[in-house]
Amino acid sequence: MKKSLIALAALAATASFAQSSVTISGVMDFAAATVSGSQLDVKGTTITQNLGQSATSVIRITAVEDLGGGMKATMLYGLDPRTVATDNNGVLGRDELFMGLSGGFGNIRLGSPNSIGVTTFLSASPLGTGIGSGYGATAGDYSQIRYSRSARYDSPTVGGFTASVLYAPGNDIAVTTGAPTTQLIANARQATEFGLSYANGPLTVAYANVAQAAQANGTGLVGAKTSTNILAARYTIGATTLSAGWNDGDALAAAATAQKSEGYRVGVAHTMGAVTLMASYADQKTNNVKENVAGLRADYALSKRTAAYLGYENWDNKNATASTTVNKGDRKITSVGIRHSF
Repeated sequence: MKKSLIALAALAATASFAQSSVTISGVMDFAAATVSGSQLDVKGTTITQNLGQSATSVIRITAVEDLGGGMKATMLYGLDPRTVATDNNGVLGRDELFMGLSGGFGNIRLGSPNSIGVTTFLSASPLGTGIGSGYGATAGDYSQIRYSRSARYDSPTVGGFTASVLYAPGNDIAVTTGAPTTQLIANARQATEFGLSYANGPLTVAYANVAQAAQANGTGLVGAKTSTNILAARYTIGATTLSAGWNDGDALAAAATAQKSEGYRVGVAHTMGAVTLMASYADQKTNNVKENVAGLRADYALSKRTAAYLGYENWDNKNATASTTVNKGDRKITSVGIRHSF
């Protein structure tokens, strides 16, 4: 009888465990990059995960539990190993992090899921957010990758359409450090994002509106209310994918007066056996300062998960000259690297 009870308990535990799973996945990407130009940035050659790489390195721990009735609970914790790889004194940083519930009602995630703005941007970027994409140089003016405290909801897909909304409540509580200096808590700005995407066969179209509320500290307004629209699309014809994007509205910079930011991007990717060739061009004008980023990359698939690549990026800040400001002038990056997904 005792053996039967033990066997029954073991069977129940196995059945319960079978309804949930924990997986470890991610990307590792290292590049040897050479930097030149008039911008006061890293010069010379370096090996890193932060410059010239084709993708963001991340280690993801994902737990999924089947709750029954078509509902699932999901936990994701993304670890960013780039700090450790760059600086021996660093620690693992945090990437995407959330707890979510999904089912017939859609998918809701609490924590710091990727923003609607960045997922919309990716629909028009064959180079992702890596070398040549211009994300950090241009798209960062109108899109934030994620918010540390936010909730995102994605509706069920109906006829190819999916609606999304993200809300970051922020925190306008001010803290005083010493005499009488008042500071804002980091990442305290309230933000709201709305999105609508359509995916059917070779065509994907995505729209997002990114808005931030005004923010003030003890001395007055430090961040004006902002709103920007992003539109992106891609179309696949055989082995070739064409993409284009557009944005118009305000920059997300913390300024007492909203700054105009508008731009466009075009891209193409073509696969020939194990080789994929990609090109991208982005043009942005923010607060009357023009800049553009041109990028090229060639990937060679060594396997389904591993690829070697050559990358090139030219970031040119048209209306600026070299000075004590890092991002003025031009910057050219040439890199060779290897990427593995697991």
